[in-house]
Amino acid sequence: MFYLTLVILTSTSILVLFKLFPKYDIHILQAIVVNYITAAVLGFAIQWNSFSVDTVIHEDWFVYAIVIGCIFILTFQVFAYSSQTVGVAITAISSKISVVIPVFMGAFLYVNESLSFLKILGLVFAIISFLLVFNNNANFKINPRFIFLPVLLFVVNGLNDAMQTYVQRKFDGFNSMLFVSCIFFFSLLVGVIWLIINYFRLKQKLLGRNIIAGILLGILNFVSTFYFFKGVAVVESAVFFPVLNTGVVSLSAITGFFVFKEKFNLINWIGILVAIGTIIFIAWI
Repeated sequence: MFYLTLVILTSTSILVLFKLFPKYDIHILQAIVVNYITAAVLGFAIQWNSFSVDTVIHEDWFVYAIVIGCIFILTFQVFAYSSQTVGVAITAISSKISVVIPVFMGAFLYVNESLSFLKILGLVFAIISFLLVFNNNANFKINPRFIFLPVLLFVVNGLNDAMQTYVQRKFDGFNSMLFVSCIFFFSLLVGVIWLIINYFRLKQKLLGRNIIAGILLGILNFVSTFYFFKGVAVVESAVFFPVLNTGVVSLSAITGFFVFKEKFNLINWIGILVAIGTIIFIAWI
């Protein structure tokens, strides 16, 4: 559970950092691209003498690194656009409920994993906690034109988690740090193309404050992703993903209350308590 705790702490820190971006007028896409540069450089620098480009491109997992790297930045863009069009609550719920995909795929693909009644019950409690925490008494009306966005986010986010777990379990002698570095490198390539398009289309220049924000984000993102792979290697999916998601939701909500003075209603507090109880319950079973 040590790796899982580190992922929860760093993932929550990333959300807090995103929360600060509007205050300091940070351009999100620029910070995201710098984040991938930072994360990729960190990973390759740490193991500079232990790999070669020729070795990497012949790794069995190389194609997976390309796909996951592209999905990484795509998922972020879908999340951002969905938040703007259908609302933060619906977007957050769809991204968190996607936990069911890696959990059920884990039980289906891996002989050492199973879905008992208690594990399914823990997953149900986790989903209930998401619904309660993100309930803000808003009128959840969705423009039919944009209904595909939270659905797409649910599918892409869930499949991305499942694919990362699959790679970790499938390949013998798996070098998680090298794999993570390659993921960030391909995310970087997609992001740079995006930035170039924005530069010529919108005349957006790269600013110093966005570089600083991106470096901080990249350090947190690298640590979070690296320990994610460490965690899924030793903790089964039906435990890892529900605990990870409920942990991030409850810790980020509590941080929002104490640090950003966010207001919660009774339903939100019940959701946080259910999330904490779910973590204890899943850890106990």
